[in-house]
Amino acid sequence: MNARRIRIIASIAVPALLLLLPLVVYLVDRTANEGEVPRNVSVAGVDVGGLSKDDAIVVVRAYEENLQTQHATFVVSGSSYDLDPTSVGLTADVDGAVTEALIQRSGGVFSGFVPWLNGFTEPVDINLAISIDDDAVDAQLDDWELDAIKNPAYEGAIEVVDGDIEFEYPRIGERIDMPAAHTIVNSVLVQPQRETIELPLIDSIPVMTEAAVDDAVTTLKMMVARPVLLHDEDRNLVLTVKPSEIADATIVELVQESPAQVNISLSVDRVAEILEPHRPDFELPPVNADFDVDIETEKVSIIPSKKGTILDPEGVAVELLKAATSDTASGRLVYTEGADPRFTTADAEGFGPLGLVSEFTTKTPGVNRVHNIHLMADTIDGYVVWPGDEFSINEVVGQRTEAKGYKRDGAIVNGQVTCCDDPVNVGGGVSQYATTIYNAVFFGCYEDIDHSPHSLYISRYPEGREATMGFPSPDVVFRNDSEVPIIIRNSYDGNSTITVQFYGNNGGRICESERSERFNYTDPKTVYEANTSVRPGSQRVVSKGSQGWSVTVTRVMTMPDGSVIREPYTHRYRGAARVIEKHPCNLGIGSCPVPTTTTTKAPAPTTTVTPTTTAAPPPPTETG
Repeated sequence: MNARRIRIIASIAVPALLLLLPLVVYLVDRTANEGEVPRNVSVAGVDVGGLSKDDAIVVVRAYEENLQTQHATFVVSGSSYDLDPTSVGLTADVDGAVTEALIQRSGGVFSGFVPWLNGFTEPVDINLAISIDDDAVDAQLDDWELDAIKNPAYEGAIEVVDGDIEFEYPRIGERIDMPAAHTIVNSVLVQPQRETIELPLIDSIPVMTEAAVDDAVTTLKMMVARPVLLHDEDRNLVLTVKPSEIADATIVELVQESPAQVNISLSVDRVAEILEPHRPDFELPPVNADFDVDIETEKVSIIPSKKGTILDPEGVAVELLKAATSDTASGRLVYTEGADPRFTTADAEGFGPLGLVSEFTTKTPGVNRVHNIHLMADTIDGYVVWPGDEFSINEVVGQRTEAKGYKRDGAIVNGQVTCCDDPVNVGGGVSQYATTIYNAVFFGCYEDIDHSPHSLYISRYPEGREATMGFPSPDVVFRNDSEVPIIIRNSYDGNSTITVQFYGNNGGRICESERSERFNYTDPKTVYEANTSVRPGSQRVVSKGSQGWSVTVTRVMTMPDGSVIREPYTHRYRGAARVIEKHPCNLGIGSCPVPTTTTTKAPAPTTTVTPTTTAAPPPPTETG
């Protein structure tokens, strides 16, 4: 090759090699620094160029820790406060910033050449995103304001003191300028070098207005100026609440909202104390369900139960406030449900339909005795005998006394009908009622616990199926051996008859009566009585007496399944005593008088003396 040709080639090749040299260096550098942050790249001023991702994160994380550990100082109204950045949640997005740094000056093999060249002359700084909890900053500013501000806005005050209304109007104060202070705190915390900054203050305007205070004072003065009347119109009752009681219960609250307002209410607890002494007069106990019997139609209906009613302090407080702020100073009492009744409507309905089970009627001759019978019947009328319970006339009615309205009438005393000086004559005749109710028990198929027929036979009563009364005995006692209540209804037809009806459901039992012939007759006992008008050695027959006998009455009970139960009851009637009068001396009482010739002397009065040696043992007193 000649020299000229060589020179031509050389003149072309050398420039070309000079041009390719930077490209070769770029490719070598690109390959050698794969995965590293390009040169001349920083994060928040921290140089991370040439560092691997992990190393770059360590370097930037150290910058974040520096921001977190350096406290910032702020001044509020002359007071200094240190702020720990971690207390307001300061964190940095280290990973995001490093990732952004790694992709700087990137590109393809040829498109990345120019950014690579710029890396030698043009620095790139990546922003480090800082996060701060705004709510935490606001809370910290609130704490500083509360501690440092000595003259905050005053919202005024209103209170009731011993019936007088005391109040103060709101006043302007000062406070931290929260938006500006928040911006300042955030700007300081993102800087690694922190200066002490004073936070700005502004006027604090109260939200409460003088007009709102004036309106509230006017209302309060009205409330405590007069008593308030709360009415129970259904029962025509009135509860008077004194002004001092209203004042004591009043609560005033200034609500700092927009618009500001004064809330006036009454303390429920204090209202409850006001109501407490009045509860017995206004509250009602629960009312049990009851049964209503129409004796004309013989239908039984249920009178519904009612829950108790009690004064409701919360409701009364609302109504009392409304009344106290009204022109009439008048309102209504408010009740709420109290205790449940022991016997509810559902309980009554659970017994199923009730109807007439048995009834019995007897005739009622006389005057005082009819009065006594009616008085006893009225006392027992409507009485409910619950399943399994026993009923006793003496327990329900008690002793018959004149204080209760009972009158004196005939009674059997010591086996003889007497009237009316003995105390047992009070209530005489009520055995008529005892006999009537006993027969209602008998034919109602209920369990007979105790009854005693009269010792002497009285023709107006069913022989062997009757009952006498005394106190505390004899008595009529039966047990309700059914599964539903027995309702006893009594009625009388003027002075003619007394009727006892049993309403309920005895389970389908049917009872009938059988009576035997009289048997075991006995002669009357002889009773001697002293009478000074009877000549010594002679006697006078006052009463011939009558025979006694026994009789058996059998209750024949047919059960729902057709089986029959026989319940015999045998009673012995004593005959009336044969009464003979003799002179006392012939009965061993004193000495007999010496006979005289005077025959015109008036007979001496009769003195009745029954020697214990001849008298029969006294039977129980019977008010029949």
